[in-house]
Amino acid sequence: MPGFAEKLWEMGRTPSQHLSLLVFGLVALLTGLISRSMLAVVGSAGGMAALSLAASFLVGVGGFFVTLALFLGAYTADGESWTTTVWRIAQLLAAVLILIFVF
Repeated sequence: MPGFAEKLWEMGRTPSQHLSLLVFGLVALLTGLISRSMLAVVGSAGGMAALSLAASFLVGVGGFFVTLALFLGAYTADGESWTTTVWRIAQLLAAVLILIFVF
């Protein structure tokens, strides 16, 4: 029975699965950032605490899936042309920047 790491590895192997991971991560990240910006509008302390927790969770999940999609996309890219190499480096750089600024 495959473990969690093997399931994550298989999720990003094909381009369509890679894109679905990326889209899910970006949607969760955007929803978390919008929720975080709504904190000034929420009036009650309980509402602010709940919204803050939900926003932090969504930003974390979104950052994880975007970073995972970028790392898997860079690792599974085929070809030896210079454009493929530049694309791999760009994906790795974007993943590292997300790790630095989101987490």
